[in-house]
Amino acid sequence: MIRNFDPDVNKMERLVSVLESYRGKDRIIRLTGFVATFLAGTAKGKSALHFKTIATELAACRTVLRLFDDTSMLMSNLVYGTGSKEPVTALRILQLIGNFVNQLYYPVEHIAWLGSKNIINVESGKYMLFGLMIWVTSLTTEITKSLIKIRLAQIEIGSVKKQQYLEASEERNGVTEQFQAMSDQLKALRAKSSDAYLLLFQSMFDLMNAVNWLPPGILWSGKLSTAQSGVCGMISTGIMLYRGWPAEKDKKS
Repeated sequence: MIRNFDPDVNKMERLVSVLESYRGKDRIIRLTGFVATFLAGTAKGKSALHFKTIATELAACRTVLRLFDDTSMLMSNLVYGTGSKEPVTALRILQLIGNFVNQLYYPVEHIAWLGSKNIINVESGKYMLFGLMIWVTSLTTEITKSLIKIRLAQIEIGSVKKQQYLEASEERNGVTEQFQAMSDQLKALRAKSSDAYLLLFQSMFDLMNAVNWLPPGILWSGKLSTAQSGVCGMISTGIMLYRGWPAEKDKKS
């Protein structure tokens, strides 16, 4: 039975589902903060100061929310364990490194935050820098993993295409079940490859900002303008939202 379907309502429902989830709301806040950063870099006078204040406050909001992320990260890492189910050794090692540094990031950031608020007597700047270096390490492992996954997917796609060609050459009486199964496998592999590409670009744009915020003299640190930093953040966050956006609901009831 076909029911009345309003595409605008469906879009709003998906937006609401994103905003009601913790990760979704965090990404919307992140995107808004980078938009404000971009505007702070392009505006002049008081407007630039206002946008900078918005960006700073939204970043502070996300820092406070991350005070409660340690447990969810620990749970994720415990589920992965030692990666015994990962057939590719390089991916397993990179994932374990990533899991370790990602888990380490949270207590480091918490200490930096407590120090910045004068709750504990520590030099918060050192911990902020340590946290930034951890983020750079995490992004580097993610980029390397994405490159490996893309290459592996390309090899698999080539292999399946070859098998599909041989199957088509042998069978002249239409599409066989095996041929259809290989077509479905190709579709899944291409989707996997596309997601790896998206994650690669997401991590690369985040890395642009992470290195830019390191002390002077390290690669391109300090080379990006405020507006350019905002653009990098908007692109990476836009990719995050795209990858995690809810699928459109079926139009049939």
